[in-house]
Amino acid sequence: ETRLRELLLSGTGLGPTAGAGLAELLRSGRSLEVLVLSKNPELGDAAGAALAEALQANTELTLRELWLNGTGLGPAAGAGLAELLRSSRNLE
Repeated sequence: ETRLRELLLSGTGLGPTAGAGLAELLRSGRSLEVLVLSKNPELGDAAGAALAEALQANTELTLRELWLNGTGLGPAAGAGLAELLRSSRNLE
């Protein structure tokens, strides 16, 4: 079985469509420990909110680090991420 532990996508030009697709993948992954999406200013608020929702829904995920600086996130993503931080036992 192949396990993805780190996904480093900093500065790769991700936008809302890629963010939505990544959120869908995160709903079922279990082994990811580090996710770096920094320096993707076009990712945006809707994709950030979808990512936060997916991470909250996946209770088997072992994510420890989530890097989101410079991703264009706004209030919707912020609210979802705040809830994620309250409920996550693994995020540092």
